[in-house]
Amino acid sequence: MKISEKLKNCRMNESLTQSQVAEILHVSRKTISGWENGRSYPDVNSFVQLSDLYKVSLDSLLRDNKVLNYYKQQNRKNIKIRKIAKYSYIFNIVLLGASYIELFRIAGIHSLLIPLLLLINIITFSSHYENWHRLKCKRHP
Repeated sequence: MKISEKLKNCRMNESLTQSQVAEILHVSRKTISGWENGRSYPDVNSFVQLSDLYKVSLDSLLRDNKVLNYYKQQNRKNIKIRKIAKYSYIFNIVLLGASYIELFRIAGIHSLLIPLLLLINIITFSSHYENWHRLKCKRHP
């Protein structure tokens, strides 16, 4: 049985509506609908809350190869992004040192390649930065 079918059956066994479950979990009704129609999956915290709410074991909810494959794929993607960010960060430090030399033309070195590579690497690093939401400036009226 698919995870979406399990979630729907468990909800119906508890005689709850999607709106009631959404209110308890502090998510939208549309999110619950997406879970039950297989368009998306709950996060780990939501799975735990759902197993408590529906009075079923977490193991019985999670036993679905599609869900397990989804989380494996997400984990691989996160590892790849972290590696890119790590190497990009290191390369930025090296290029910053090289651009310092370029800026003051120590030993007569002059190249436009170093600032260009630095700019490209900064763009690459920033495109893989995971916590942009923390940098947003919240303006209060």
